[in-house]
Amino acid sequence: MAVVSVQWCRVVICGIRVSHDGGVAVIEDDRLVFGIELEKLDNSRRHRTLGDLDQVADILRSEGLAPTDIDRFVVDGSAPEMDSTETARIATLVGGRPVELAIAPYQDRPGCTIPLARHRFRGHGFGSAAEEYVSYHHVDQHIMGGYCTSPFAARGEDALVLVGDGGARARLYHVVAAARRVRSVATCQEQTQRLSLSSLVRQDPSLPSRLVVTGESALDIKWNSQLRGIFEEVWIPPFPDDSGAAIGAACCEMFRKGRSTALRWGVYSGPRVRVCGVPDNWRRQPCDERGVADLLHRKGEPVVVLSGRAELGPRALGNRSILAPATDSAMRDRLNGIKRRAADRSVAAVCLAQRAAEVFGPGGNDPYLTFEHRIRPEWADRIRAVQLDGTARVQTIDAAAKSPTARILSAYEAISGVPVLCNTSANSEGCGFFPDVAAAARWGGTRYIWSEGYLYTDQARVRQTTRERGSASREWGHTSVTW
Repeated sequence: MAVVSVQWCRVVICGIRVSHDGGVAVIEDDRLVFGIELEKLDNSRRHRTLGDLDQVADILRSEGLAPTDIDRFVVDGSAPEMDSTETARIATLVGGRPVELAIAPYQDRPGCTIPLARHRFRGHGFGSAAEEYVSYHHVDQHIMGGYCTSPFAARGEDALVLVGDGGARARLYHVVAAARRVRSVATCQEQTQRLSLSSLVRQDPSLPSRLVVTGESALDIKWNSQLRGIFEEVWIPPFPDDSGAAIGAACCEMFRKGRSTALRWGVYSGPRVRVCGVPDNWRRQPCDERGVADLLHRKGEPVVVLSGRAELGPRALGNRSILAPATDSAMRDRLNGIKRRAADRSVAAVCLAQRAAEVFGPGGNDPYLTFEHRIRPEWADRIRAVQLDGTARVQTIDAAAKSPTARILSAYEAISGVPVLCNTSANSEGCGFFPDVAAAARWGGTRYIWSEGYLYTDQARVRQTTRERGSASREWGHTSVTW
């Protein structure tokens, strides 16, 4: 008897978010190739829409792909609530001409529609010859973007997913991994979610003790921390809001039709840092990560760090960050000043994972700034810039991680004995992350920018500081040296 061998064919899925927080993401089989948020291109405004559907092909080409390389285009369904028999539509452009793109409704309607319903449409191929695409509910992308990136999916385990999308009521779902099915469990008021979830878990032992928290509400680290005491494990992706919608949309199709229910992904999958010349009045010199650490320690100055691919989601996680010493509370005021934020706003910390439990409670592993941590009393006076009411927002980073910020922080700890730096996003007011050194230099909020092995120094500001220090030195009878 002949044995027939079945070989799995590669499947490339492109997820698309058209409206605010527009973006494009590509998954090849079960691997995230990239996730591009429009606001992180060309120093664009925050929450930028896709604008023109022809941009999808442009983004694909910038990543070495053509529309014909895509097997399935998936559009996030995001439209106002409407009768389930209606087709939702979103106004957009194609080649500069107005069109209305048919998409899935915002969410499932209990008794009428089900979660993860697959809507098929014709009329647009996003540059391919197929002229066909699919769409899932907007809430579905939150569910799948959260679940498929979780450790639960990697282990093939069921999980509950709580979607708090900024409204008065949150929705709880049960992802059944083996059956590739999602079922609606309950809705609850945001004000009483902790109590409601606790009651549900106690009353129904068939529900898993693992929870994914996603949607805009998952950006609230205090709320996330309150949920930790109810469940065995809690997972929050680094892109729980609509910044992850393109990835979530692609995950819906992967979960339904792909080979795997778990996504292989890395947080540094955004746009690459752009190469540019040396901006006017700036000097460029070779500088490794230890040099940056030494500069932070001796000068006490903030440094813009632009490296590799940008992080996914709204929070700076080291590749598009402003790093600064955390030892003086005045640094919080300075960072809030240059970022034009309220003076009492907290500044996040980045801490070596190996020492996080020593400095913070609970400490432990928190690589995506998703939970609140208490500052241990013995460290309160040593990292004043990152504390607010005795708590801090903390990103932990492993000393062995292959990232420049990990190497900078490790070197800074070796020099100073402090395993913590301030970490705030490298962007100008109302815009996404800086795409290159030129954009950061035009912003002008810091004297130093480090990118891809080079330190850029604002010579005009150095000369001004040298004159000021020289004047003080003459007055007091000693000399000043500029690094």
